[in-house]
Amino acid sequence: MKYTCTNCGTSFEGELERCPKCGKRMIYPGQEIPKKKEEVKEELPVVKEEIRTDSAEIEKSYFDGGLLQKIGWSLLGALITLITVGICFPWAVCMIYNWETKHTVIEGRRLGFNGHAIQLFGNWIKWILLTIITIGIFALWIPIKIKKWITKHTYFQN
Repeated sequence: MKYTCTNCGTSFEGELERCPKCGKRMIYPGQEIPKKKEEVKEELPVVKEEIRTDSAEIEKSYFDGGLLQKIGWSLLGALITLITVGICFPWAVCMIYNWETKHTVIEGRRLGFNGHAIQLFGNWIKWILLTIITIGIFALWIPIKIKKWITKHTYFQN
């Protein structure tokens, strides 16, 4: 049987007394938890995993987009952003990320993206104003804010 340490996530075969990576004492399903306070603090339960032996069961993750498509979408996004002096940057972000998610499959499940430029536009204006007010310091947070927004609008299609 395959087990996973809930402390560090290390997978291992068989019932070991301690995790081979982090050294924490393991508690297996059906095993009684010791009553001593110092031992209980150190011990962590172990999650059982089934080992898949049939390779047909294991779903593949892949990206099926092409280089020329990526270059084309990126150039179009950059061109639109430059022509509009950054105002249409949210549209470029949505356009490019929508293309990327349509071509991404994770464990047999295709990704989808439901974000719209109008949703991002209000935040974009707010972030630009904060960047101006803070003399450019807030610009360091903008990539993180965009990544959070993109992640919030990414989902599995099937």
